[in-house]
Amino acid sequence: MMYIEFKNVNKSYGDYKASDNVSFSLPADSLSALLGPSGSGKTTILRILAGLENPDSGDIFIDGKRVNDIEPAKREIGFVFQNYALFRYMTVFENIAFGMQIKKMPRDKINTRVKELIELIGLKDLDNRYPMQLSGGQRQRVAFARAIAPEPKVLLLDEPFAAIDAKIRQELRQWLKTTIKKLHITSIFVTHDQDEAGEVADEILVVNKGRVEQSGSPLKVYNKPLTPFVAQFIGENSLVNNYGQFKGFRYNDDFPAAIVRPEFISLLRPNEYRQNAYSVENGIIKNIIFRGAHLDVAVDVNGTQFKTVWPVDKGILKMQEMVQVLIRKMYLINDNNIIEYENESITADNSVVI
Repeated sequence: MMYIEFKNVNKSYGDYKASDNVSFSLPADSLSALLGPSGSGKTTILRILAGLENPDSGDIFIDGKRVNDIEPAKREIGFVFQNYALFRYMTVFENIAFGMQIKKMPRDKINTRVKELIELIGLKDLDNRYPMQLSGGQRQRVAFARAIAPEPKVLLLDEPFAAIDAKIRQELRQWLKTTIKKLHITSIFVTHDQDEAGEVADEILVVNKGRVEQSGSPLKVYNKPLTPFVAQFIGENSLVNNYGQFKGFRYNDDFPAAIVRPEFISLLRPNEYRQNAYSVENGIIKNIIFRGAHLDVAVDVNGTQFKTVWPVDKGILKMQEMVQVLIRKMYLINDNNIIEYENESITADNSVVI
């Protein structure tokens, strides 16, 4: 049995449909990401689960129990807000203890629990500091500890890394993932950052216009997008309308556009040993960004620019350099559907080696 379930959940604000027949299920002890652009409905799903919003229709279950009519304070959910929402005039110790005091837990249990959590979040000897005396990463850890202090069944985090600088954000991602796994608490976090979702989550739910368009492991969602939106939102891509002009591809009237990801393209220098010579296009390097072990490259093929990568151990490319381009496959899309289309001259096995 799944631990968290949404069944046909709808929520509208006037004419705006924030949740459109949302259904999904998540197992116990999982760490899941609600991933989507701003305004897609991610936070609404989180707030409905927490009881901070009431659905217009549909059912929400936690551990097999329908919670629609259970008030937020009794759902046993911890919530970490984007802006931390710490009490400015309370110390670290007092902030973490707050939820347990509201529940009227025994004082000695509160003291023991807070000390354990301060140790867990790595802020030993800072228990008497106030939020303004902490860094952004430290405040986020205090907010996390406060949320889990009353031992909730579910932990929800609304864009937990948004207000933190890039270097600290990277460290906190791994800390959060490790800590949540150690605690065995079913958790969901909201993000619009696909790198963040892929790095931290066991399961990704891609949200768009109030709907969950696809769910699955980060690898599955990336490799097998089920909708045009997911294919365009996840990963880097080049959107191409005139794909029928490229060798090995024929235009399909049912699919007016194509998506080509960087890994679908191979770059070769002229006269380099290669297979599939009949499928190779001439290209011109238009932009280069150094990324350490590889270069991000924009290459122009017949007036269309594609994004791809070039390993630096193959040498350095130059602007306006002539290269050869092999487009191995692409995704064809229309308003509702997506199909994978491999280069026909490769799949027909009519390639030559030169």
